[in-house]
Amino acid sequence: MQKVFEEVRRLLGKEQSGHGFDHVERVYRLTLELAQKEGANQKIAGLAALLHDCDDYKLAGAEAAEKLPHARRILTMADIDGDTGEKVLEIIARMGYSKSLKGIRPESLEGKVVSDADMLDAIGVCGIIRCLQYAVLRCNSFGTPIFDPKVWPQTDLSAEEYRCPNRQSDNFINHFFEKLLRLKSMMMTASAREEAEIRHRAMVDFLYHFFRERKLTAWSDYLDIYSAHYLL
Repeated sequence: MQKVFEEVRRLLGKEQSGHGFDHVERVYRLTLELAQKEGANQKIAGLAALLHDCDDYKLAGAEAAEKLPHARRILTMADIDGDTGEKVLEIIARMGYSKSLKGIRPESLEGKVVSDADMLDAIGVCGIIRCLQYAVLRCNSFGTPIFDPKVWPQTDLSAEEYRCPNRQSDNFINHFFEKLLRLKSMMMTASAREEAEIRHRAMVDFLYHFFRERKLTAWSDYLDIYSAHYLL
């Protein structure tokens, strides 16, 4: 496990998109906590948590996301036995929000635990910071505005639409409506659902305060309607 930990840190230690090693560490700790509560295998879940973003399509591209070369290399380098390695790779292959839009979700208890931990780190206060971090990176790289009150969210995006790199609505505030506010309902374990309730409320409170300070009454009303529609 220590070999995997160090190798992932070398690979993602300088990543500043919100998918770097600081994110991996938080997901790893959350995974072990959830695994203990849910009775999941901590070794399998922990390895999947450490490796889950090594081949993320946003960092490594679509081909790597499908074939998982970095995860495979690190498992081999760390002498992880074949059966354990295959279970870990199966978990990673079924993780991610865009895959969930296609109906692809983890099936094992360990996979559900890691997926929940990953989604928990996308919401709450840490999730807000990560979302802003990614929005600033896009702004600096592509000139995409962090928030444009004239551009409204696109709800019910398909997986292909969600992954489109040049989508006009993809900005800091819209990301809450297009993804983050929906994650609470996607938790797969009881332990994660309890934590998600707390983190979800922090995001909703943040949005109401943001809209109040910006005097964006129409956006506050939109949040009310959105919350009622999606039973948030």
